[in-house]
Amino acid sequence: MDILTKKGQASLHYEHIMLNKIRDHICKKHKDNSFIYETDKDKPSKVDGFIVKDNVLSGIFESKCRNMGLVELMEYGSWLITMDKIMDGKKLSEMLCIPYIGFLYLIKDDIVMYWKITNSDGEFLFNFDIKRTKTQKTINGGEIVRSNAYLPFEKGNELL
Repeated sequence: MDILTKKGQASLHYEHIMLNKIRDHICKKHKDNSFIYETDKDKPSKVDGFIVKDNVLSGIFESKCRNMGLVELMEYGSWLITMDKIMDGKKLSEMLCIPYIGFLYLIKDDIVMYWKITNSDGEFLFNFDIKRTKTQKTINGGEIVRSNAYLPFEKGNELL
């Protein structure tokens, strides 16, 4: 599995930094009644984790780290995420009646951005472009052509 390589472990390190920032944020905002639970990184889960508030499942999320800063992301104009990930999250959102959220950690600026992608009915909350493009296959390289969603920068928010 890719997560077991040197690059995969570095990515996992940054993901833990991001998730700790998210945990700190939601605990302060919701007075310690909210929690973040990760899915097993050694298995190909459809989402990266769950958000629980007052012991009730209140969200699912995808989390990614990018070695870029906020200005670079603004210049791109969007966050690229595979369409398969978007559709898996949408489906689970519909099935569980909870929102689907995307978290993006911008390593260079130590910033966490988030996009609320669906509402609790699994409906998309904004329009985004879908393009079939060649991208890096995994954290360890390679190339693949697949459908990708481009979540508009302006629909994202900085986690404060």
